Amino acid sequence: MDFNVIPTDRFNSDVEYYLRKKKYTHISEDVKRITDQLEKGNLIGDEIPNIQVEAGEHTYKVRTANTDTHMGTSNDYRIIYYVVKDDMDIYLVTIYSKKDSNKIPTDKEIIQMILDYCMD
Repeated sequence: MDFNVIPTDRFNSDVEYYLRKKKYTHISEDVKRITDQLEKGNLIGDEIPNIQVEAGEHTYKVRTANTDTHMGTSNDYRIIYYVVKDDMDIYLVTIYSKKDSNKIPTDKEIIQMILDYCMD
């Protein structure tokens, strides 16, 4: 069962933000390890409770290693993704580092991102 993994404009903007910081040069490779799993239909990570925009659709948060830093999980990335199983689509909504506390989205912000970037 192959899924289409679709990075949203917001996700691409977030990746560019980290690339501009120069100390996150391997973010694309770090993300690819996750997208390879998602394409196979492995819905990895934890479902985020209380975020259901439409029935039967789910939102997850998954941690992926930041290979540019070699210090604990607090330096890793978190990827928020939204799954539309009927269409076999997975939207990469946002990515952030826990070190950047100003970039950690609230549940309300995640819902708004899904509405803005994942709905036709």
